[in-house]
Amino acid sequence: MSKNVIEVDHLKIRFNMATGKVDNLKEYAIKLAKHQLMFQEFIALQDITFQVKKGEAWGLVGPNGCGKSTLLKAVSGILQPYEGTVKVKGKISPLIELGAGFDKDLTARENIYLNGLVLGHSKKFMEEHFDEIVEFADIENFLDAPLKNFSSGMKARLGFAVATVVNPDILIVDEVLEVGDMRFRRKCNERMQQMLDGGTTLLYVSHNIESVKGLCDKAIWIDHGKMRMIGKAQEVCDAYQDDQNESIRTRKRERRARLRAQGVKYDYLVVGAGLTGAVFAREMAKAGKRCLVIDKRSHVGGNVYTEDVDGIQVHRYGPHVFHTDNEKIWKYVNRFADFNRMIYAPLASYGEELYNLPLNMNTFNRLWNLKKPQEVKEKIAAQIVPPDEKNALHSDSTVEEQALSLVGTEVYEKLIKGYMEKLWGKDCKELPASLLPEQPLRFTYDNRCFDDRFQGIPVDGYTALVEKILENTDVMTDTDFFAYRREHPEMFKRVFYTGGIDAYFDYCYGHLEYRSARYETERVEEADYQGNAVVLDMNREVPYTRVMEYKHFAPETEAECPKEYSIISREYPQEWRVGTETNRLQDGVSSAEKNDLRLQDTVEPYDPVRDEKNIALYEKYRELAAQEKGVIFGGRLGTYQHLDMDQAIAAAMELAQEEKLRFQKKRGKDVSDQAMD
Repeated sequence: MSKNVIEVDHLKIRFNMATGKVDNLKEYAIKLAKHQLMFQEFIALQDITFQVKKGEAWGLVGPNGCGKSTLLKAVSGILQPYEGTVKVKGKISPLIELGAGFDKDLTARENIYLNGLVLGHSKKFMEEHFDEIVEFADIENFLDAPLKNFSSGMKARLGFAVATVVNPDILIVDEVLEVGDMRFRRKCNERMQQMLDGGTTLLYVSHNIESVKGLCDKAIWIDHGKMRMIGKAQEVCDAYQDDQNESIRTRKRERRARLRAQGVKYDYLVVGAGLTGAVFAREMAKAGKRCLVIDKRSHVGGNVYTEDVDGIQVHRYGPHVFHTDNEKIWKYVNRFADFNRMIYAPLASYGEELYNLPLNMNTFNRLWNLKKPQEVKEKIAAQIVPPDEKNALHSDSTVEEQALSLVGTEVYEKLIKGYMEKLWGKDCKELPASLLPEQPLRFTYDNRCFDDRFQGIPVDGYTALVEKILENTDVMTDTDFFAYRREHPEMFKRVFYTGGIDAYFDYCYGHLEYRSARYETERVEEADYQGNAVVLDMNREVPYTRVMEYKHFAPETEAECPKEYSIISREYPQEWRVGTETNRLQDGVSSAEKNDLRLQDTVEPYDPVRDEKNIALYEKYRELAAQEKGVIFGGRLGTYQHLDMDQAIAAAMELAQEEKLRFQKKRGKDVSDQAMD
């Protein structure tokens, strides 16, 4: 006897599409009688064959309009085959169309019972599971509101909660879950995984390829109604993504060719799709200027890029917590994303001991078992090594001299020395005091790293934030500025450049120094690896400086994160040199290896080494930049300075405002003092 619960054999679905417009039933009847109705045959699916065993999870991938939803409807029995057969064994719970089985004029309470009846459940069964459905859908406060007042996300939550109140034999899920927020999508993934563990068979359609990889064993790639590929989900999804990326690149090349043929020019070529470039491009677009944003990386977001890994938002280039006292900037970013309430409070590990950072009364209590601020001040004073006249602190004082004079020997040895030497790759006796972080001693029990009024992380990640900022702007990734400028010099009028200022001038005076880091990211089979978002390791012999556990970056949804595993990254500081940013994944590396979480494909310049030598070198480049007509230098690399995210945004807005004023002066109009909104 066959173990298959779904058997699709040479399936063909055909639709008749009317070629003429019919406005009403009377006109339809007249044209039908006169044989004037004309139809065009449309083949939605052609020669689809596959078998699904009990308990398997299959994903369907492909572009919009390729036939994925049509296939699900055929399996559900909604559509009948034109040719071929579809055989299904077991009870199906379909979640195909948002709001299917609902009445928009009825309340949520009434729709729960109505939808349950459609799915074959008794009233008694629905009464027994009513509270469970309401809790999962998170609609307790809206039970007696008509469904027509619900958002698409609320409808999706309600539909999924009813459809999965019991484990069906077969669960069919179309893209309806994509309208929910990240927290709800995570809940849905967890429930579907539980159902799979219980023997439910899953057919799943989603444009979120990572969720298909995470949930499904096998996948089918459908293209123009035909099966392009069938096999293991990882292999099918990788092939589909490679094809889509190539299609995007082809469309971009064709679009650029059309623009060149039409003589279209951009007002600005914006180099860098990080926060600085994105904000500048948006503000100039608001002023009526046409911008093209390019980036050498394969993604937007720059160093704040985040990606979904097994349902957890991972910060690819190190942890980023947005913090600011600037209410204008806070309101600005909240236009593009909802922020959580993350308060950055790292821990420091030294040997077997853990200490709170920044240095505060919790830290000192752990060090010395002292409870009162005055006791701590006296303890530190006793350990301070004050500079004498011979060794007085001066402009070229070292980190060690500065630290010993501020915090004393024990705090320096345990909580500064090892970390700083790993971070900068030199002994503290060789590091300039200017590199010592400005962390004043706190004689209160306050673990907050930042005192700013506004703090948080975008709920859906920084990538979604930057994409929203750039939503109406032309963007090209995987594009090198110097090659693009050489090949298309006529395509833009001015340049907004956020790359390395020394690279722009071909390192004619030499290379500016940066520190960088590589990140080893892995999935650990523990619900909670370290109990905190970031733990710094202060031990000199340990090669990494800190460990990030990303589920702790979202405090509101932490309880709803995956319970069986966690995603962590270890940060390994290293020197950055020209050439180390080159892609390390060479041709011949398999797709599976490329998707290994431990591999990081690029090394980026992060922190400018702003010592006396490098600042002097930067000033020489800055003089060249001032003479470069038609080019604006901005951002961390373009101005060789560390910029917090709010500072980067404010600087980009200021540069955009200067450009707007420049255009107003050029047109002979009065210069407006009105600030940018």
